[in-house]
Amino acid sequence: MRKILFALVILFCISNPVYAIDNNNMPDKATLAANRMRFDSKTGDFLADGNVEIVAGDLKIIAPKGSGNVNKKLINFDEGINASGKWQGNKLNLQSGKLNLNLSDIPACKFLNGVKGAYGSMKLDADRLTITGAGGIAKPTKADAQTKFWLVNARNLQDTSRGITFTAGSIEGIVRNGDLYSMTAKNGIYLRGKPKNNGVPVTLKGDNALYSLQRGSVVVSGHVIANQGGRTLKSDSIVYFPDQNRVEALGKVTHKKDGTISTSRAEITIDLTKENINKDNIQKLKTKNNKNRKK
Repeated sequence: MRKILFALVILFCISNPVYAIDNNNMPDKATLAANRMRFDSKTGDFLADGNVEIVAGDLKIIAPKGSGNVNKKLINFDEGINASGKWQGNKLNLQSGKLNLNLSDIPACKFLNGVKGAYGSMKLDADRLTITGAGGIAKPTKADAQTKFWLVNARNLQDTSRGITFTAGSIEGIVRNGDLYSMTAKNGIYLRGKPKNNGVPVTLKGDNALYSLQRGSVVVSGHVIANQGGRTLKSDSIVYFPDQNRVEALGKVTHKKDGTISTSRAEITIDLTKENINKDNIQKLKTKNNKNRKK
């Protein structure tokens, strides 16, 4: 079949001054190519079939077929999605079963029916991924220099720059300059940290997690269990520092005193880079806990 080229001329109007953008951030058109094309000039609806390819700025998407509306700047792909290039300045290489692409003032990519690949410093495998942010396809605005993302049923989210791998029911985060800047994970957290000095990896399980590149830490809370080299630590909350391969735990400890139950707080720091347990530190910890019991 003869290949048909169709230019989608997209006018990007700014309706909200909070998301004011530079003209260079948005391409003035997106080009759609397919073996077969149907287009309604009155409604703006189109159907594309056979080797469908769309290029918008540095973003390129290939799929067997697609549909959408030129006036609304919406494009839908139903199967066999391959997306590559850049989205808001971050490298992207993703495959999914379905994609909803919005090229309006606040552009968004919604990958559905399973998504795998890489975005920025992240490698991921999940049921759904949404990427959005104030600004254009080329890069975020200076006022809001970040890209937001959401994951559902994340089977694997790896921050390659820190060597941390997450599993969670839902994840919401921010990417800045290609790096995972911050992240909140919920509903069954499993974290695996791989130290840079080839030490023994640490694993943590819990209910929720909060990651911060600026602080250099991951806070895991809710029934947390940490394991490393045959050692186990349980706490209500554990802070993991990936660069030092170290954890700090702060939780509740219950003691029996005069036939009653009292609760005090205990703080424990474990350096996971050390294989041998320091007996002097254990004795100091026992002494500290004994003093708490007498209070």
